[in-house]
Order: sequence, then structure tokens, then C-alpha cells
Amino acid sequence: MVSNECEIKVSRVTRKILLYSLIWPKEGEEINPGKWYYIRIFTFLSFTSLWCIAICMHFIIVLKDKINWDVTEETAIIIAIYGTYYMVLAYVRNQKKAARILRDLSNFEKFGVPPGFEEEERRLKNYIIVVFIHAFITITFYNFYKLSQKNACERFNEEHDLHENCGLLSPVWIPFKVDHFPQFQLVFLYLFTCCHLLMKLPLIVSYNALEMVHHIILRINHLKIMLTTCFDEPDYHICRRKLRQCILYHIEILEFATRVDDCFSNCMFAHLTLTGAICACLEKQIVSGISTFGAILHFIGWILALFIGCLGGQHFINASDTIPESIWASKWYNVDVRLRRDLILMMMRSQRDLNITAGPFGVVSYALFVSVLKMSYSILCVLT
Repeated sequence: MVSNECEIKVSRVTRKILLYSLIWPKEGEEINPGKWYYIRIFTFLSFTSLWCIAICMHFIIVLKDKINWDVTEETAIIIAIYGTYYMVLAYVRNQKKAARILRDLSNFEKFGVPPGFEEEERRLKNYIIVVFIHAFITITFYNFYKLSQKNACERFNEEHDLHENCGLLSPVWIPFKVDHFPQFQLVFLYLFTCCHLLMKLPLIVSYNALEMVHHIILRINHLKIMLTTCFDEPDYHICRRKLRQCILYHIEILEFATRVDDCFSNCMFAHLTLTGAICACLEKQIVSGISTFGAILHFIGWILALFIGCLGGQHFINASDTIPESIWASKWYNVDVRLRRDLILMMMRSQRDLNITAGPFGVVSYALFVSVLKMSYSILCVLT
């Protein structure tokens, strides 16, 4: 194991994005973050909580005064905000575990660099850049789309004798008028900043899990190559030494899988429990024709975040299933019976899938993705 936290060589871009989002420590402090890291977390929560309070107050006032205002949009946003808070706090709680996993995934002293490591790291870096640009453009477009609806919202206010704040990201209660310069521009900028800080985090956290999974899959593929050539030599002692390396490598991979599951299980649980409800509210908003385009953008964002997490989980399961095939493809039939016994034990241990769980409620995979979509449709039927 590498003792120096500066030796983390993977997920560089993802760590920078999380750093700029205030939920990852500075480079060199990732294993043992100092007090300033927790001050940044507190600042992040305090700054964005004002938006959460303002939208919750608006929701309560609408329900209490029975105002003629559809609350579907703000219900989806409230669930999204609290769901993001849950994911962020779960991730921050396991930040040291995540940093140690990334550090150990950067260490190749025992078994060498897996074939294709540089290409995979470059590919993952390009994908996170695309994901980040997509999130940035979508969030920015969503904010300015709401701004473009300001005049229509003001006409609706006049027709129904309402006093809603128009042109903002979401309905909010503010104890002062924000119709004119500079109040409106300052509030718009605040909500714009909060949205960028918060709403991309479920996507980035899910992608961070996918990155770790793919680096473990690199090791699985490396192990498969070692297993296939393990018994090419006729000498018993050489075969024994190679098989011992394969067994140790397999144990390390199993440990990585357990650690990644422990690190991200609670975050995936948030996806399972909250994404269905959020998507149902957005589907209701689309069906009702209320800010349809904005609802579609919001819907795509959460579906993409869930899909990235499920994609990594499914790839993990598929890769783990191929280990017994590599054992079978080796020249096991030519070796001593003592080595065959060890090989049988390794094959038995390989029968258990490597996966990421969504808390106690299931395994992150394509099946979970479909289940969440079904759940959102069921909730939509209840709402309509």
C-alpha cells in the first residue's frame, strides 16, 4: 500500500470537479482532510440551505392558503434537494474510504500495471468531461429557460391575482420584492449558483463509483490473462508460484469490491428511494403541461445519474462472471492434482457476483434501473 496520499493517480478530473463543488479535500489532504475541508462542507450546506428554506416556505404557504398554484414542480425540486443532501452527506461521510480506494487503485507494486490502464484512464477522463459539460449546459439552459418565462408568469399573476416571483429557477418565498434591479439579478444569481453546486453532484458521485468499478474491472481482465497462462509451464513449482499470485490478486479484487460497495451503498440507496419519486413528479408536470421543457431537462438529468450508477453496477456483475471462464480456459487438466484442488476453491469463490448494493433493497444493475422507472410510473398513476 502507498502511504503518501499524493500518490493518487486515478480520477483526477472527477476529484477536481468535486473539489470545486466543495465536497472533496485539496490535493495532498485527501486521506486526512484538515479542518478547512469541514469548514467548506459547512459553508456549502449553509449557502445552499437558504434555497431549500425558501422553496419549502413557498410550498407550505401555497398549501396553507390554498393558492391556485400547481406544486408539482416545487415538490420535485424539494425531493431533489433533500435527495442530493442525503447523497452528499453519505459521500462526505465515506470520503476517506473513497480516497483510500483511489490511492490503492493507483498502486501496482504487487501485480504490475493492468494492460490498457492508460487507455482506460484517458477514456474515463474524456467521459467525465463530457458528463460535466452536459450538466453545466443543461443547468445553465434550465435557468435561462425559466428566465424567458418571466413575462408569461407575470401575466398569470395578473389573471389570477397572485404575487409569485417570476423568472427564477424555482418558486420561492422571499420576504421582500425582487421585481427590480438589483434585487432580482442578485436572487437569480444566487439560485443559479446553488443549482450548479447541488444538481450536478448526484451525476458526479455516480460517475465516481463507475470509475472505481472500471479500474477494478481492469484488474479482473489482468487476472484473467494471468489465469489463462498460469499452467503453460510444465514445472510444478512455477505453476504453484503463478497460481499463488493469481489467488492473491483475486483476494485483492474481492477486497476492492467490498470496499467500493461499502463506500457507495448509501448513495445508491438514495437513487433507489428518491429518483422514482422525483421522476414521477416531473412526469406529472410534463403530462399537465406545466413548464414542460424545463421538466424534461430535469427528468433527463436524474435518469442519466441513475443510469450511470446502474451501468457501473452491471459492468461489475458481468466482469465478475467471466473469471470462472478464464479458469476453465487454462490448461488445468495438465497440472498436479494439488493445484487442481486450489483451483476448484478459487472457482467456487468466483461464483459470487461482485456488485454494488442499494442499501438493503437490491443490487445496482439494469434491473434496478427498470424497477425505478416502473416505480415512477406507478407513483404517476397515483398522482393523476
